[in-house]
Amino acid sequence: MKKITLFLLSLLAIVALISCQNKNTYTIDGSINDTAYNGKLVYLQKMDTVSAYNIKISTVDSVIMKNGKFTIKGISDGEPFLGFVSIGEDLRVAQQGAPVATIIVEPGSIKVDFNKTQDSPIVNITLSGTKLNEEFNKIHIAMNKLGALYKEVSKAGGVQGVPVDADGKDIQTKMQEVQDEMRTVTFNFTKANMANKAGQTLFFSSYSSFSDDELKELIALGDSTFRNQPEIKALEEDLNRVIPEVGQPFADVSLVDINGNRVSLSAYAGKNECTLIDFWASWCGPCIQEMPSLAKAYTAYKAKGLEIVGISVDDDRQAWLGAVEKYNMKWIQLGDDNKQASMIYGVASIPHTILVDANGIIVAKNLRGKELEDKIAEILK
Repeated sequence: MKKITLFLLSLLAIVALISCQNKNTYTIDGSINDTAYNGKLVYLQKMDTVSAYNIKISTVDSVIMKNGKFTIKGISDGEPFLGFVSIGEDLRVAQQGAPVATIIVEPGSIKVDFNKTQDSPIVNITLSGTKLNEEFNKIHIAMNKLGALYKEVSKAGGVQGVPVDADGKDIQTKMQEVQDEMRTVTFNFTKANMANKAGQTLFFSSYSSFSDDELKELIALGDSTFRNQPEIKALEEDLNRVIPEVGQPFADVSLVDINGNRVSLSAYAGKNECTLIDFWASWCGPCIQEMPSLAKAYTAYKAKGLEIVGISVDDDRQAWLGAVEKYNMKWIQLGDDNKQASMIYGVASIPHTILVDANGIIVAKNLRGKELEDKIAEILK
């Protein structure tokens, strides 16, 4: 009797173990409406690490496409992750335009449909079958819409060839609306999944499209492992940095002059009736186009209290100094050699101008051409 009881207990333990494993089983059923892919390998791959650095992709499984269909089965660890289903190509080698679907690998029956549009390389993706994939499909819906618009533009020979729709919207407006839709659904999915690898991986692939407030919100929802990554700590530090704005005092920073000596911005800013800080680079076309206007303003207002401090973001010192000589920049020239000034002032693009008054207060930002000259004249009147 004791042996029978032990046998039954062991059997129950095995059944329980199998049942537990089955809960984490996933099945991916896929199809494509193009017979050219029959006989090709279909890969299920994933990122090995959830990080912005040293991204490595590994293959989870691969099967052969038959009659336009494939099935991939496996057992996950229970935590959803971002997977890539590619037809005929291993993503670890250079992509040649093979159909690829991003899916959420989670327990359950997942369906992925590749719909290759006629006379176009665009492949529309549709996901269904599990809760997270139904939600993630909203991103694919937006991507499919955008693909259809690009196809329309291509067929018309450019945006000018596409007529406005019945609502009076041109193609560029419609594209922007779809891009906004895709950004919104991507943010919503990421926010709802920041506690798992799927959401965290999507965070790294999409964070540049989110606002600062959205990034702060997403990071706060991540677990300690995610938040302790060096790149996340650096991003948090950057997000929490206070950028000097109009009405606030300028922020001092260390730069390098044309002789290679360290110098503080405070040696110039706030020491004149009006100081123009101009972030630029020798390779920046719009910056160079502004130089004649700056030279004109400098000549007209130098005697009335204007000083210009050019801050080059060039990595090539010789290119910087060569441009200073070539374009006859007679004003003060400093280099942002360690990019601290660009970081402190939140310089995302150049030219980037900042006007500082005699009290060291920022009175205007990002003015160019006549607007800039008029503001200088207003300050020095």
